[in-house]
Amino acid sequence: MKVRSLYELESTLDEDLAWRKREFTTIKFMIEKASKNEKLILYKSAVALLYSHWEGYLKCGSQAYVCYLNHISPKYRDLKENFLQSSLADRFSKGFSLKKHPSQKEIFEYIIYADNDNLKINEKRVVDTESNLKTGVLFNIMHQLALDTKPFSLKENFIDVVMVDNRNKVAHGEKLSNDDLERIYGELEDDLLAMIMTFQNIVINAASNKEYLK
Repeated sequence: MKVRSLYELESTLDEDLAWRKREFTTIKFMIEKASKNEKLILYKSAVALLYSHWEGYLKCGSQAYVCYLNHISPKYRDLKENFLQSSLADRFSKGFSLKKHPSQKEIFEYIIYADNDNLKINEKRVVDTESNLKTGVLFNIMHQLALDTKPFSLKENFIDVVMVDNRNKVAHGEKLSNDDLERIYGELEDDLLAMIMTFQNIVINAASNKEYLK
């Protein structure tokens, strides 16, 4: 992924959101036109589908933001400390042990002298959704990128229970009642797209306002 400017970041996020919006709309129309029995199958499909857009967009948006920051390449001394902390996983991912003096020395010197280095972190390593994007995983990713988590602070039950837990039940073949499936789909239809767009705004605002800087 190449994101070389704020314009390209916004375009990447807009393009990725556009096709997801179409699928939100398509599944909604299919459900509205379906028979009673068909709706139950579509509800189950929709729970899995809509969750996939949550995880997929958060992953795409976060990685695009990291690619943008890697391209403009500010120095760690100018960045919030979150980014130097995030770089540690890349720097010491192989052959490193806190029990060994050479490793202790290496990490100490890196932290002391990295201020003069330019940002360079692996977006795929830092942005790990763990295929189960609950609030703990979400906040871990956002904290690493110094993104504002406040808009999601009251959404823990919706994310962890309504969306992720029920997606896992569907994916693992557990039986859900007809009423529960209808209710779950209704909640996802009402709130999820707005949450995805909220994340988009968080990323764009962080880049536009240079919130990555100290």
